[in-house]
Amino acid sequence: MPKYLVIGCLGIDTIIFEDGRSIPRQPGGDAYYGAVGAHIWDPSVGIVAVVPRTYPQEWLDTLQAGGVDTVGVFRNQGTFGLEGTITYQADGTRLLGAQDGVLRFIQEYLPGLLVLLGKSMWPKVCPNGEHIPPSYLDAHAAFIAAAAPGCQASCLRALRGKVGTILLDPPPLLPGQKHGRVHDDLADLSLVDYLLPSEQECSEYWGDDVQPGEAAAKFFDLGARKVVLKQGARGVSLFLGRDVQPIRVPVYPTQVVDTTGAGDSFGGGFMVGLAETGDPIKAACYGAVSSSFVIEGFGADHALQVTRQQAEERLQVLLGSLKK
Repeated sequence: MPKYLVIGCLGIDTIIFEDGRSIPRQPGGDAYYGAVGAHIWDPSVGIVAVVPRTYPQEWLDTLQAGGVDTVGVFRNQGTFGLEGTITYQADGTRLLGAQDGVLRFIQEYLPGLLVLLGKSMWPKVCPNGEHIPPSYLDAHAAFIAAAAPGCQASCLRALRGKVGTILLDPPPLLPGQKHGRVHDDLADLSLVDYLLPSEQECSEYWGDDVQPGEAAAKFFDLGARKVVLKQGARGVSLFLGRDVQPIRVPVYPTQVVDTTGAGDSFGGGFMVGLAETGDPIKAACYGAVSSSFVIEGFGADHALQVTRQQAEERLQVLLGSLKK
């Protein structure tokens, strides 16, 4: 039985950088990065995800060989899976897109139709509560990564009252959806211990000019109990109550190769840190350390080799910087 759960998507990513470089077809998905982020601190991690029969088995074997439990990965008999492009913009934001074929054509020429199709197709690549193995329900903590809202809600209902601490990353809007709206079927945020949105999700929900404090207040209005706002290279801001001043935790400085999965690996590390220390500030430092290792290479597999000692060394540096 794994102590920590990461529930979300496994996919195939093609990364396109601002300078035109691209990395085709590498293992990705928020569950992949989140599990690696947690594994850096504790190898007792389980993934819950849904993949098609065409998903490369060797990628699951790599996770399993690294110590990540993949019993919760459900392989269906279809061929449709989460595969697409992540294109980075000059301002640091990213655009998610279809990989090729019919969906690519629809995205470029019929974006409204893509939104309609996306609403029905997205849940097919995401796990729901029924996919969580019974043995996983004794876990210390769970991180529900971004996924179709209804699937997140189903997982949350299955976990509540069984798993000690629950974190949730709210889902982005679908490509082509107009900014300034929140998902109608967003999970009940009052059942979540910590909400982990990114700035991009905040701007999608409430407009490009929304400020961090304003976004946090809006999440509190939706029922959130504590909000950890991920702000990229500026670190994170912890909003631990509606009327409590936010606490800033910086990133761990390192050589950046690829920022893909930084927020998801942060979530995995934050989960373990919170379970181990009970202190959200220290937990945010755990998350920052996890991200620092992941962004030093392409993909996440390289970070499976990080030792707890290496992570502890960076943790002490980061904790020391908070005391200055």
